Amino acid sequence: MARSKKTIQEKVQSEFPEFVSETGGLSADQLNNKLATLAKYLDDTETAKENDSDLEQAQAVASELSAPYKEAKKVLKMKSKYVIELLKEKGAGA
Repeated sequence: MARSKKTIQEKVQSEFPEFVSETGGLSADQLNNKLATLAKYLDDTETAKENDSDLEQAQAVASELSAPYKEAKKVLKMKSKYVIELLKEKGAGA
């Protein structure tokens, strides 16, 4: 049975009930200020991520280690597409 997708309000209410309590009674101006604060925190987080040399090194290592797998997948997909085209030409479509 497929679960219905939660709305953003349901997700926040479930995961951050204290935030819901904190913001529920705010005026429109206060909500706009809260939104501006959240946007600044988001920007600060992105900046911190971009300046994280440990993360950058880890991503470089991960990229290097995954390169052979990525190349192998690329080759296998290309060969599979070629075989599918041959099957189509022979009337045995895939």
